[in-house]
Amino acid sequence: MGKSRITVLISGSGSNLQALIDAQAEGKLGNAEIVSVISSSKKAYGLTRASNAKIPTKVHSLYPYTRDISKENKEKRAEARVQFEKDLAELVLSDKPDLVVCAGWLLILGPEFLSCAKSVPIINLHPALPGAFDGTTHAIEMAWKKAQEEDKPFTAGCMVHYVIEEVDRGEPLLIKELEIIPGKETLDEYETRVHEAEHVAIVEAVVAALTKI
Repeated sequence: MGKSRITVLISGSGSNLQALIDAQAEGKLGNAEIVSVISSSKKAYGLTRASNAKIPTKVHSLYPYTRDISKENKEKRAEARVQFEKDLAELVLSDKPDLVVCAGWLLILGPEFLSCAKSVPIINLHPALPGAFDGTTHAIEMAWKKAQEEDKPFTAGCMVHYVIEEVDRGEPLLIKELEIIPGKETLDEYETRVHEAEHVAIVEAVVAALTKI
């Protein structure tokens, strides 16, 4: 039986990608390997992490699709976005992945992409619990501020869920709860806790997702 193939989508530093790379090196991903890393930014440090681990990388940025279209021309920009998604799906599927993992991918995977790539399960790491702070990149800060403002313990955390068209609304695959106690830690300290939980969650979720394929 061949190895399960994983494609990872990133946009930034790639610390969650690094958690997967380390897990693979330690044999924690079982019969699976990361075959490709695709970044939405050519400046993402995650590309360096992948190259250091001898994993092939690609950059697929939205900018070249929209740079010559004015922000007022919403119709043309929407058309460009559709083409971007079609091309992204083609790029992803070219590596024949068994699983696609969004590990800090900051762009919404829209209906065009999801339709083209429907043959492959896609999972996403989100730093909030199901139904809390959907579709925002500020979920960690929002959870911490909520605890401070309400001045009572608040349960937050992170989850890995299947990707569907409704942003952050797909079926949760794995949840890590973290309690925030007002005044006990700074936002930076809570953020560190979330990232530590994410690094564990993404590895466990990949293993869980692969067992369901």
